[in-house]
Amino acid sequence: MKKRFVSLCLAGLIMVAPASAVFTDISDSRVSQTAAVLDALGIMQGVGGGSFAPGKALTRAQFCKLAVTAMGVTDVSPYASYTIFPDVKHSHWAAPYINAAVRHPELKEKAIIRGYADGSFGPDKIVSYGEVCTMLLRMLGYKEEDVGPFWPADYIAQAQAIGLTDGVTIADAHAAVKRGDAAVLLLNALNTDKKGEEGSTLLDKVASSTVKDCILLETGKTYSALAADAALFYEDGVVDTESPRKTAGTLDSSMIGVYGTIVIGKGSSKVAVGVIPNGNKTETYEVVNAAADRIVTTNGTLRPDRKTKLYISRDYAMGEYENVWANLQSGDTLTLYYNEYGVLQLMAVLPKTTAGAAHSFVYGLATSRRIPAEYTIIKNGAKIDASKLKKYDVVTLDAANRQAIVSDTKLSGKYQTDSTTYSHPSQVKILGKDFEVSSEAAATFKDMKLNDYITLLFDADGNVVAAYPKKDVSAEMQGIVTKIDGKKATVTLTNGLTLRDIPIAKDVKTDVMGRLVTVSQSGEGADLIRRTLSGKTAGNWSVAEGKLGGNAVSSKVRVYEEVLSGAPLNAINVSDIDLTSVPASQIKYTVQDNAGTVTNIVLGDVTGESWIYGIGYGKRDKTDEENGNSPEYVVLRHWDGAKQEESTFRVLTLPRGLGGVPIAVPRGYSTDASIVNTSLDTLKLTLIDTVKSSAFDGSSGVRTKDGYYELAENIGVYISEQNRFISLQTAKSNYTSFRVYANKTAENGGKIRVIVAS
Repeated sequence: MKKRFVSLCLAGLIMVAPASAVFTDISDSRVSQTAAVLDALGIMQGVGGGSFAPGKALTRAQFCKLAVTAMGVTDVSPYASYTIFPDVKHSHWAAPYINAAVRHPELKEKAIIRGYADGSFGPDKIVSYGEVCTMLLRMLGYKEEDVGPFWPADYIAQAQAIGLTDGVTIADAHAAVKRGDAAVLLLNALNTDKKGEEGSTLLDKVASSTVKDCILLETGKTYSALAADAALFYEDGVVDTESPRKTAGTLDSSMIGVYGTIVIGKGSSKVAVGVIPNGNKTETYEVVNAAADRIVTTNGTLRPDRKTKLYISRDYAMGEYENVWANLQSGDTLTLYYNEYGVLQLMAVLPKTTAGAAHSFVYGLATSRRIPAEYTIIKNGAKIDASKLKKYDVVTLDAANRQAIVSDTKLSGKYQTDSTTYSHPSQVKILGKDFEVSSEAAATFKDMKLNDYITLLFDADGNVVAAYPKKDVSAEMQGIVTKIDGKKATVTLTNGLTLRDIPIAKDVKTDVMGRLVTVSQSGEGADLIRRTLSGKTAGNWSVAEGKLGGNAVSSKVRVYEEVLSGAPLNAINVSDIDLTSVPASQIKYTVQDNAGTVTNIVLGDVTGESWIYGIGYGKRDKTDEENGNSPEYVVLRHWDGAKQEESTFRVLTLPRGLGGVPIAVPRGYSTDASIVNTSLDTLKLTLIDTVKSSAFDGSSGVRTKDGYYELAENIGVYISEQNRFISLQTAKSNYTSFRVYANKTAENGGKIRVIVAS
């Protein structure tokens, strides 16, 4: 039996439904999203007043109605005028549904629900878990001979085997089934193949049609060019911005990113009413930086094919990776979507939403909610006890996982907005960056005035939860400058926020590029003041244990290397660190949150990955030498994994040892000819050995007189007589002698970084 989708219990799974179907009394996001889809399909509605009552037990009569409706039977009027069971008179509200379950031509053979031995039905009895599993299996065409003679154990076991119970944690066969669990069970059944009919589901009964393997990318709330009843989908490998798909109202923006089947509602309008996930593999990464051949993320390095399609929400367009990779920015959340065969179909940077704000609160206030005693408290990726919570921390209660997710992220600056009502804005601009504001968060702006200095508080998902005057709550803002373009800069703050293209109050020295700065605002723009790397948590960093000295290290810790004193900081991944323990001597700087968890670490040259390796030359421009102007440059020819590149760095004085020899330049220095890299120095690589092609272990390593050395990933080979790099495979096919150069000895973690062939 083929299961066509993965249940709601999987992390990150999101359903799509019209915005009108959002229920305010569901704390479990999985149940909330499931209920919204069933409401849109007309199968299971709320109880009124925007409520769903997920904790209310269902009766046999109530579940019978849900089952009949899920089978596509909506007109039950022919079954309303007679009585089958003595305790379900024809006047009973559920009589038409119960009678239809017994007499409807498409239902009677399935016998989805039966009466008791005494002839009664028990409409007001609470329906049990075993009964619900039995009814769902019968709806799918299962009979006793398919399941087994022992009720309810065999039926529950079969339901579990085909995924009907995924996302439900009921253990007792006789336990009551509540509305929230019933919603999950019903949606599971809708998406499971019927017995002996692969590819045929009950979903076909409640929808006019479906469109498989689609991804919701934008709605009218995230893309102003769309109408309220339209949405952009990735369909058949394209995104059609000219003819967006019509929808049943505005699909809730918190549902964006679902990969699955679009459900087209019945009736004359034939519009999309929701999306049900297909269970195909998806992965999510946070981007650190991107290049033509790779994407460095906080969880590792991705190497997408050049033709892989990439959608970036802020551009509202899709292109091939080789053409649009430069539009990726540090801090972007990148989602990868794979087809059923595991082949990558699409990469997408989706729009930000404010869905989580309504479920968050500010800690330490008279109005704060209580954190249940049984909840685990997670702050900045580390488990803490309640004593480490601080006033103005933002807490998000995750009922599904019994966790309280805590954030201490804040941002201070001058309050600006394009909203017409300053005291209740829908968006706010701080330091030139726009933030969406939910209705709940907007209520905290009631005393704010335009151009006031304020502080925003964020939840762990980056949503604005509240605002306070800066005099009452302030943010300590420091970060790494990742871009300077004229009068604008991009700074990745140590609290996780990225301020992109913020206006700079005054000219900023180019020596802040790639360096740690303090960010503040006293006028219209931001002031960036370079900071020294002084102050760190004492002790060694046990990478495996997540401890630095006696302090916990965040599971989302941001790590940088400063390979030479004063060099730009280069972001690396924890997975790049081969050491099980980083000695204190290699730790230059740390940042802790207000609970003592280490959230940022600056290391020395630990991984060897924060250099650009190649062949270095010195160059002097003598065109204006008569006027005493003859700038000097370090030129580095290097291999980018697919082709040769040449980078030129302007310097005050040429370092020694240049002249066509293997060297390395720290990553992050500017190649802009108008910018002088005042602190640039180089690393001379060490010749380890001269070997034959037979010494290479494929592209993994090489045997030398000093032992075995790993090869750097995607290493190229420099051909001296041609002054160019070629691939290792080509070089081994055409040359016989190879000089191999390393950055360190193998015992100290060194690798072969440059190969010169002759």
